[in-house]
Amino acid sequence: MLGGTAMSRLVTCFLCSFALAATVRGQTAIELRVPVEGQPLSANITRVLQALQFLGTPLSGDTIKEVEAAAQALDADRLQDLLDPHVLLLVTINPESRVKVQRGPAKARLQQAGFSPVLVKIINQSTLTRELRMVSPQSGQVYAGMTPLSAQRMQRTQLKETLEKDAVPGRFLELEMYSRPPMTPNLSGLAAEYAIALIYSSESGRREATIGFEVGQGNQDLGFRGEAPVLFDIRPAVQVRLRVKDDDGKPTAARFIFRDEAGHVFPPQAKRLAPDFYFQPQIYRRDGDVVLLPPGRLTMQYDRGPEYRQLRRDVTIPSRASAEVEVKLERWINPMDYGFYSGDHHIHGAGCAHYTSPTEGVTPEDMFLQVNGEGLNVGCVLTWGPCFDYQRRFFTPAVHQLSGPLSVMKYDLEISGFGSEALGHVCLLNLKDQTYPGSDGTKIKGWPTWTTPVMKWAKAQGAVTGYAHSASG
Repeated sequence: MLGGTAMSRLVTCFLCSFALAATVRGQTAIELRVPVEGQPLSANITRVLQALQFLGTPLSGDTIKEVEAAAQALDADRLQDLLDPHVLLLVTINPESRVKVQRGPAKARLQQAGFSPVLVKIINQSTLTRELRMVSPQSGQVYAGMTPLSAQRMQRTQLKETLEKDAVPGRFLELEMYSRPPMTPNLSGLAAEYAIALIYSSESGRREATIGFEVGQGNQDLGFRGEAPVLFDIRPAVQVRLRVKDDDGKPTAARFIFRDEAGHVFPPQAKRLAPDFYFQPQIYRRDGDVVLLPPGRLTMQYDRGPEYRQLRRDVTIPSRASAEVEVKLERWINPMDYGFYSGDHHIHGAGCAHYTSPTEGVTPEDMFLQVNGEGLNVGCVLTWGPCFDYQRRFFTPAVHQLSGPLSVMKYDLEISGFGSEALGHVCLLNLKDQTYPGSDGTKIKGWPTWTTPVMKWAKAQGAVTGYAHSASG
């Protein structure tokens, strides 16, 4: 028989275990309600309801009615009691502006290929009014190797893409705080307020991620309390098969841009690997190809290069495993009727804005999809300095085998990043042999430092030569 002290310890241990289990299962041990004035909290929550409605994920009708009644009465306690069960993450900012993150009671459910709104509650003990940022090691770009010059030319330096040296394919999340009206980009300084975070997942199934928040440098609480692990249940995306017909009714390829009402492009550019290129908003698909999209209403923009009308229409993606969208392209002119053919003699499959990781540029299959999707009759893909050794393997003396009757692709050379580049970048088109005598198939030996010998060598094999631009690019 247990004595009084032993029995007391056993009861205490049991109660602690019970409390821990309750905390793990439902987060009921977290005290979410805090003293706060009713009027500003009512205004904050009214804006949250409006934003959730706009994003297509409103609370239930009964909950909205109760929230509106509590807001009308300026009842801060009741408002918190109604909204707190829907909170996924609780952010506490202490008087020293250090951030602590805890898991809230809401279920962690996401939609693959879509931005899922989740509710965040901020308990602000510091009255801080800075921007609240959401971070995660599972979020960010999945590619690496963009050159600083390309980032500058494309006005993308603010994205800090060049900081990455190696690709991280495991980054399946994309995070942002929703700050468009009626929400605001900065905290209000109120003791308690609610915000909306948007979470995108490129994967489906059960995935764990570590979610953190920042309000400035060095503000995370000690002992990893500035972040919290979350196990997400992610519903699969809809496999949307595109049926693409040309102006004459024949199957073809086209360029597409899918956007939601909040302005997001799908798939997000930071999550793109070939055949989708991260440095442009459009993607390319052939007739019968698939794109993963979230259910709901999207705006679809589509065309096939400058000879076609740029069309736009709303599409509703059903909430099921697969769907089809039919597209009929419209020309405004057909230059071939007048004896003219379209072409681009200066395309790169590596270097410039292309990544070098996970691969050194992209493949002919990826490039031909772009050529065909732009409606080009001729596309010249030029190997140059970056990734020279990898890309030169795609050269053939004739047009590439992927070519069709009205859309041909040829791999050739641009003398840039090696050889005589200082005297101007020369394009060598329709080469039969890409290996200059004495170069041994490399870019580091044998190439002349002035352009005339290279151009003579190209002309001798029936190629077309000319300057693309000055040496500065």
